[in-house]
Amino acid sequence: MTSESPVVSVLMPVRNGERFLSAAVESVLSQSLSDLELVIVDDGSTDSTPSLLKRLAAVDPRVVVHRREPGRNVAQVLNLAATLSQAPLLARLDADDLALPNRLERQAEYLAAHPEVALLGGQASMIDERGREFGTAAYPLEDGELREALRAGNPFVHSTVTMRREAFEAVGGYRENFDHGEDIDLWLRLADGYRVANLPEPVAAYRIHGTQLSLRKQEDQALFAAAAHISAASRAATSTDPFADTDPIDEAFVLAHGGNREELTASIVDSIAWLARTTDRAGYPDAARGLFDAAYAKARSDSGSPALVASLHRSMAHRYAERGHRFRAKVKAAQARLIERGRSR
Repeated sequence: MTSESPVVSVLMPVRNGERFLSAAVESVLSQSLSDLELVIVDDGSTDSTPSLLKRLAAVDPRVVVHRREPGRNVAQVLNLAATLSQAPLLARLDADDLALPNRLERQAEYLAAHPEVALLGGQASMIDERGREFGTAAYPLEDGELREALRAGNPFVHSTVTMRREAFEAVGGYRENFDHGEDIDLWLRLADGYRVANLPEPVAAYRIHGTQLSLRKQEDQALFAAAAHISAASRAATSTDPFADTDPIDEAFVLAHGGNREELTASIVDSIAWLARTTDRAGYPDAARGLFDAAYAKARSDSGSPALVASLHRSMAHRYAERGHRFRAKVKAAQARLIERGRSR
């Protein structure tokens, strides 16, 4: 790293991202903190992404583009991007999301004032395909409450995070055997030796669109999130990590090392239900109905439970109430109560 290195390197992986890529890149280049570089790794795009990136890099020398053949996963792409970057701070942004105008300035200032913090996120605005804001994803702020939240979930939006390079490299970066859930696994490993925090204001806009609505992806993310949490618990209890050298990580291995099939199903149902509610708020009711149907099917499976089904009825009741459909909300709430009464007998 030279003395002329930028303050922040923004890492952006992309594959066939032509639809939203220009807006994402512009949101970085127009930051109030201009001393930055944007390192984009094109992971084998077959659409117009390569030509678009070539034009963007020609206009602004802060854009660094590396093109490669399709790789294994996002973790591999991000580790490559980190290797190609120069700055002491590494920020993340997906190619379909937006960095809000003063995001990097605020995060750089916070990290300068809090040298003990190695991982810093923030809140996220929720936008649809057209860029319309329809909500905010809010998460805890301080180290203690974030550690508590990390025990069961993921209180960091990947596109809001800025990390210290020194800490990122010390823990080994993203683990490439985590084909999904590479983010929560990294957060947990950073939290082993460093403090973590979130800013109280939105720093990025997280986009909801059709290509995210993969049920298989929700299942895979739940599996790898379980692996990450089991891995963290093992490190804390025994200083050993059963997932350190395991490749590939599959359901059988997760279950053999403390995973629970019913808990995995509950995590998948919760993930699908969240995506269904968010998709509905984003203005895609047909897609939301399909997701809720899939969540019900999973909740009624052999590894599901009446409690999961009841929670889905309550989730739908809440969403109907938000949309002003009071009768439908009452019906769903009544269905939830009937199931819960049946369980209590």
